[in-house]
Amino acid sequence: MKIYHNSRNLEYRNPFGAAPTESVVCFKVKTDTLPDGMWLRLWQDADVLVPMSYAGERKGEFLFSAEVTMPQEPCLLWYYFVAEKDGRKYFCCSASGGESETLTYSSEKSWQITVFRKDFKTPEWFKKSVMYQIFPDRFFRKNDAFEIDGRKNEYIIHEDWYEPVFFNKHPFEDGPACNDFYGGNLRGIIEKLPYLEELGISVIYLNPIFEAFSNHRYDTGDYSKIDPILGTLKDFEELCQKSEEKGIRIILDGVFSHTGSDSIYFNKYGNYGENSGAYRDENSPFRHWFQWCEGGYNSWWGCSNLPNVIETEPTYIDYILRNDDAIIKKWLRAGAFGWRLDVADELPDEFIKILRREVKSENPEAVVIGEVWEDASNKESYGKRREYLLGEELDSVMNYPFKDNVIAFLTESIDAKEFSERLMTLSEHYPAESLYSTMNLLGTHDTVRVKNLLSGQHIDQNMSRDEKAQFRLDGKSESLAIKRLRLAAFIQLTFVGIPCIYYGDEIGMQGLSDPFNRMPYTWRCVDNELLEHYKALTKMRNSNDCLKTGSFDIVYARDGVFAYVRKIHGGKDVFGNPAKDGYALCVINRSSRDCHIEIDILCDKKLRGVMSGDEICAENGKVKIFAKAFGAEAYID
Repeated sequence: MKIYHNSRNLEYRNPFGAAPTESVVCFKVKTDTLPDGMWLRLWQDADVLVPMSYAGERKGEFLFSAEVTMPQEPCLLWYYFVAEKDGRKYFCCSASGGESETLTYSSEKSWQITVFRKDFKTPEWFKKSVMYQIFPDRFFRKNDAFEIDGRKNEYIIHEDWYEPVFFNKHPFEDGPACNDFYGGNLRGIIEKLPYLEELGISVIYLNPIFEAFSNHRYDTGDYSKIDPILGTLKDFEELCQKSEEKGIRIILDGVFSHTGSDSIYFNKYGNYGENSGAYRDENSPFRHWFQWCEGGYNSWWGCSNLPNVIETEPTYIDYILRNDDAIIKKWLRAGAFGWRLDVADELPDEFIKILRREVKSENPEAVVIGEVWEDASNKESYGKRREYLLGEELDSVMNYPFKDNVIAFLTESIDAKEFSERLMTLSEHYPAESLYSTMNLLGTHDTVRVKNLLSGQHIDQNMSRDEKAQFRLDGKSESLAIKRLRLAAFIQLTFVGIPCIYYGDEIGMQGLSDPFNRMPYTWRCVDNELLEHYKALTKMRNSNDCLKTGSFDIVYARDGVFAYVRKIHGGKDVFGNPAKDGYALCVINRSSRDCHIEIDILCDKKLRGVMSGDEICAENGKVKIFAKAFGAEAYID
């Protein structure tokens, strides 16, 4: 017996994707033989067998349906189908269909439904944004290198902005020091706000800005103070104020799973007083924050300069989250509009839930983003299924699967069909509120620069650090990388979610893994053609509501050509909010060959290409398109 179900077709599962609590979902299947019985098997902690009703025959196929009310509490549900004929059981699951004698409860073989809180909402302004990530020490310096405040004896200060980064051993701990500074600062970002405004940016995500020993500042020294190298509280408030005047909001990086060993809280080296801090004083008010063990203390992934905290310790929760002057509230009041949570996998669910409640109580329009590298809807960490997207924790996550899949498609590791399948999996698993808020990135401070990854040029992992610092693409590889990067940026700026540009990607910066992906912004070496391409794309997105909160449908995915439609009809977007009607057909051809394609679309209007100015018009529900090699075009009405 053959059993068929397509979870992405409204005929078989309605509505599509994640479902609110207490909502009704209709399931359907069809078979080629009339069974004696048909059941929908739902399971979570326990399983439920739901009888399916016979819905009639159509063209020799037999239809069955069942309506199920979703649970009252957020959860993940899994399901598949069981048919019985002449005493024999047949199964239909997502990984394999057809005849089978046994089928264990396995998420790998079942369809997933993310059941989220029915009142879950994410900020509307955020869904319509274009984000820009800044590594503060490396963006722009508004003073002379000799004028840097907060210098420590162990620091190396680059007088020349264009010197290579250093990779030194930590003076006190095992591992790299990250103690070379270029002096990028908050006033430098203020100076470059007109540049970011012209680029079409509406959100700046800052890597950590609080007092710390290192240049990356993930080893927090004092959550309550701006690092003196970056500036002052007044500088931060001015940055937030002047940014908002230009329609730009600031989001901060919250590093709450660990502190620095050189901090006011731990004070391993006595830099915050001889007899203060948890390491030097057993009576310190911070003593219970940390995880002590025989021979020392637990640290983040064994990095001794990053002592782990116990996030559920009440005094820690009060200090970071709950008190009236708690850290997250202090910086929201200073002008920030949200938090990106570093290593969200290391933070307990209860901590994130409290954080969300406290953030939203301070500013309901503030956003909470989590660093999650996988599908965040069903992520497991430390043996526990996480609850990130069930409506009580994160608004959004960093979309690393998007980056990986875009790169895989453009470098021809996967074809358009597989690319489509992977993108649709996240679309199916994520609540729409999260999907449209997802941080779609192509690179970050933790990854090799996207230009390098798209080049196809071999990177010898055995290169010395000096060789890695000086590594540059050869001419042929760079030319290919730029062609692909233009396509990647097009997908990023037209896809569902929030495009996030890592500083310097828009001008073609190169760089291998950390720290060489954190080179200073090359203001005197800019790929102006690439920069203008980015500006054209951000302008296109910012000018068309359909590219922000319009519906999304893949209409062509074959070989190296991928096409999708973004649409708003009836004056309302997918969330029912007022929006300008619009229709955008986006077409990408990753190959080195021109081709002609024919696409089925439900549009009888003339569409004009934003890049080329070419006009197309559907005839009999089909449109013929000339897809140029390494070309991308948005045909918009």
